[in-house]
This record gives sequence, structure tokens and C-alpha cells, in this order.
Amino acid sequence: MFKKISYIVLFSTLIYTPLFAQLNYNYITDFDGNIPNNTKEIIAWHSQITEKGDTITSKSEYWQYDKNKNLVFWHEPKIYCYVKKEYNKQNQLIALEKMCGESSDNGYITISYPSKNTIIEQHGLSGYAALTKIQNSYNQKKQLIRKEIYDSLYDEVFNPSDNKYEIYHSVIVYKYDKNDNLIEEKIFDLPQLTTSQTTKYTYNKDKQILRKETNSKNKNGSFNTSIIKYNYYGYLHKGEKKPKIFNINTTQISDYSTESYIQKYTYYQKNIIETETTHTSTYLDNTDTNVSQKIYKNNRLIRKKFFSTPQKKQDRKITSWIDYQYIFY
Repeated sequence: MFKKISYIVLFSTLIYTPLFAQLNYNYITDFDGNIPNNTKEIIAWHSQITEKGDTITSKSEYWQYDKNKNLVFWHEPKIYCYVKKEYNKQNQLIALEKMCGESSDNGYITISYPSKNTIIEQHGLSGYAALTKIQNSYNQKKQLIRKEIYDSLYDEVFNPSDNKYEIYHSVIVYKYDKNDNLIEEKIFDLPQLTTSQTTKYTYNKDKQILRKETNSKNKNGSFNTSIIKYNYYGYLHKGEKKPKIFNINTTQISDYSTESYIQKYTYYQKNIIETETTHTSTYLDNTDTNVSQKIYKNNRLIRKKFFSTPQKKQDRKITSWIDYQYIFY
């Protein structure tokens, strides 16, 4: 069941990229689990225990999919956020609308594919307009080896009378080893051909990633380094009683702070994964620990539990949980 694991590193690496190009349109809307075939809707119901011991339950998140498993609508009512997506017959994303409070990212994006390896994005976000062209190149193995980005930005708020666009031009180069593993990504800013970011990957003999290191330098001279280490201890197979552990150790170093995240995944049973995340910050001068469990049934995420983190583990209590409801075509 757990031969393949999807996991989220719980922090955002501060890296330089063009302002609008290469937006990850799924980073805020992805469902944290497997999506079964013929899924039409997934509804998350959040239950929280109050100080008086009462339980309050509310609808906390919603996902809607088409018959090709494409996400077409996501909604989180508590923070007044939603995302709508449209696709063409080739299952390519052609339009996206995002609304989340008063965010500057709110607005409408249209995407077109004038040729096989070319993507055009037209952004009409709050206070801004942008036109982005992305040109991809592939090798004979159909691996992405080069991405060239032209990102033009027009600031309607601070420059309402001058319609000149500021052009960001960059190239990303990808390298692979003999086992077809991606081992390096480099971002070059043009026309100066300066390197703004480098990411390197290392793997074990099973092609599992062991380390990801990203170094970036901003135009103002500040820098950021992100190092992620992955430790694999196997999985809990049928008949085994001892838990197996999978660790992700993330460290981010910038010119003002060091952030460390250690995520430990424990497989107590076939259908339960417990995650303990410890965050240490030199900037905030504190350490926080969070513990949660994911419970599966028929390879489907059905509940996520959240626990208190007292000094003694035996004093741990459930503080809240999320139940997931699946509706099928």
C-alpha cells in the first residue's frame, strides 16, 4: 500500500524566479492523498474539541474533479479562498481563476499552447498584468533539458500612465545522470548570463532521492540555501510488527536566519502513518513540534488526526481531526 509515498515539505524555499512565470498552479489546491478513479468530489469535515470538551464540526475544504481526474474546483471557506480550472481536450490547463481574500495573486490566467513545446500565459492579477512565454526543449529520451522564459510585467497600480512592460528573461538548464535521474537544475538570468539559482540532487541505488540542495542569490545580494535530506528505512509489510521510519530533514540557511524542519514518518500499522514535525528557527528563537496521523482504508485517506505535544508522550491527546467524504460519478 505504501510502496509510493506522497509527502509535503512544510516550508517554502525562498528562491528567485520571475514574478509570474512557472507558477505551480497546484501548490495550494492539491489533495493530500490518493484520488480514486471516478472521483467527482472530496469534502473535508473538520472537527475540533473546545476547552469545554464540546466538538465543533464544519466543512473545511472541498475538491471537485472531472472524469479525467483533473481538479476543476477547490474551495476553502474558512479563509475565503477558491480556485477554478479549465482544460482542453488534451487535458491541458487553459484557464485558472484564483480568489483568496485580498491577495495580489487574485485574478484570471489564460494559457495557450501555440506549438508543441511552447506555452503562453496571460495574467490579469490584482493590480498587475503580465504576458509570459515559456519555450521547452527535450532530448531524445523526452526529458526536459532546457526551459526559456520571457516574462513581461506591467504594474497598473504604481505606474498607471506608462504602458511599458519590464521584461524578465531567464533560462533553466536540466542535467541527468546515466540512470536518467535529474541531478542538476540551473537558472540563468539574461542577457547578463548570471546564475541566480542552482539545485543539485543525489540518489541511492534504488533511484530514491537522498539529498536536494538549492542555492540562490537575489539581486539585492541576499542569499538562501536549502538542504533537504531523505532517510529511508523501508516500509511496514504484511506480518511485520515493528514500525519502520522514514525521515525528511530540511535545513534552510539565509542571510538572516536558519530554519530546520525534521519530519519523522512512523508506520504503526498497515493503514496508519504518523508524522512528527519539529521546526527550529534561529530568527524566532524557538522550537515547535506537531504530531498528526493519517488513517487509510482501501488505499484511501479517510481521516487525519492532530495531537497535543506535552512533555510526556503518554499525556498526548487528540485536539482535532478531519474526515474525508468521497462522492463518485
